[in-house]
Amino acid sequence: MKRLEHEDSKKICWSADIPQLEQYYDRQFDMIKQGNTDLVTLELVMLGKALDFVHLVKKRLGIDLQTREASVKDFEEVIDAFTRGVVQDNFFTDEGSIAKSMGAYLGLLMMANIGGTWEDTENGMAVQVNGRTAYVDEYVEKRLVGLSNLDALTFYNSVKLAK
Repeated sequence: MKRLEHEDSKKICWSADIPQLEQYYDRQFDMIKQGNTDLVTLELVMLGKALDFVHLVKKRLGIDLQTREASVKDFEEVIDAFTRGVVQDNFFTDEGSIAKSMGAYLGLLMMANIGGTWEDTENGMAVQVNGRTAYVDEYVEKRLVGLSNLDALTFYNSVKLAK
């Protein structure tokens, strides 16, 4: 296995804009295909899921999601649209799968603007911020199936305030 150069093994700069994150992800993925399997990390997997969600939202809803904090409001609009699709129209056959992608994007927003680290827990993927665990998957899934009315901005700010 090829040894990685220092530049190649840098951590993800979560606050970068979406095109920069896509370039980073593509470079990492190319190196993984060349045999650098040590680059397959939880963070990279979550970045990939978040970027997939950004593309899905652009294609389905025409909304350009970004990494800046103001995008939490855009995410609320998106989650409302997807909730209507899941609950009212059976738009998605597997709301758990879309919830994971949506949670990855919400986690990306938190990482970009608040900080923290990804954690794989028994309850799903979470963002750990100063000892507080934000269960982004669980939050999104509850919203999608109508078990929670807590808006994304309130959820996000509760994590931000804990910082």
